[in-house]
Amino acid sequence: MKTGASAKLDQQKNHYLAELSQRIAESNEQNPTVRCWSANGLKELLTQIRTELLKKKTLTNSFPRSDSILSWLQENGLAYRLPVTPGSSAKKVASFYLLEVGAGPNSVVSPFELLQAFQPAGVICYFSALSFHGLTTQVPAFHHSALLVRRPPPEPVLDTPEREDTNEPKVARSGLGSLAFTYGETAYYSTRRYRDLVPGTQLHVLDQRIRLRVTDLEQTILDTLAHPGASGGQAVVFEAWAQGWGRVRPATIVSHLKAMGLPLTRRFGAISRVLQLQLDEQIVSYLDSARTASFGQPAINLFRGQPSQSLDPDWNVLVPL
Repeated sequence: MKTGASAKLDQQKNHYLAELSQRIAESNEQNPTVRCWSANGLKELLTQIRTELLKKKTLTNSFPRSDSILSWLQENGLAYRLPVTPGSSAKKVASFYLLEVGAGPNSVVSPFELLQAFQPAGVICYFSALSFHGLTTQVPAFHHSALLVRRPPPEPVLDTPEREDTNEPKVARSGLGSLAFTYGETAYYSTRRYRDLVPGTQLHVLDQRIRLRVTDLEQTILDTLAHPGASGGQAVVFEAWAQGWGRVRPATIVSHLKAMGLPLTRRFGAISRVLQLQLDEQIVSYLDSARTASFGQPAINLFRGQPSQSLDPDWNVLVPL
């Protein structure tokens, strides 16, 4: 038979668990996934609940703190720590947890949930978005989440060769970004992108507890031209265009191209010829005006950072043979 103190603690735990269950029953803008949590995010939630219940005098000051609460949830099969290896961003996230009844080694968690749990305000993009939209048959060798940031003021005009615009901040231009963590031998990266150059994002509600912020199909396809490496390489890029072109919305493609800049439009014009795409009248009209604007621009590669030898003279873009 339990003592009075033990019975009181059990009663408090029941109150705490009821409040926690309510908080993780449905996702929201701040917490797009309430099934999968980073350790830091989960401990913040557990602490917040404890603080609020203390104010209501539902709990006493002796009630366990976040680390002990988390251990209690694990012991009772309500939380499971995922086997994640921290990367170079380990200061931000060291581990992840699944919160659900019966959580354990056999629980299934998608890479998209992990990305959204890692950066709740982030956008799933590149190779990950290609997989999400069904634009590739390849299993992504890595995944990406991007934080959208404000573009800095333009630099003073100097007497230097014109630099090609990019839809990623300088800090993340080299490589794939910051290695956040590894899960199941797959690397997960974090990067930053300019908000105004990522016009196409969508919120996908998978169920009550999971919503995902992903680049839309048109943005995802266009991103392969500026970031082929992050999108899986040339073979994956060509496959994505072949599988996805029939699904694009012409007006959305034109709108995104206008926002993303002339270099991207030039690449689009070149790849449309390489792949012999059937173009809607809206797209043809926009390309006609863009072709005039591109006259006299320096030659660029179809895939940024990946040289090609054959020149498309109309767009002054080097394309694969």
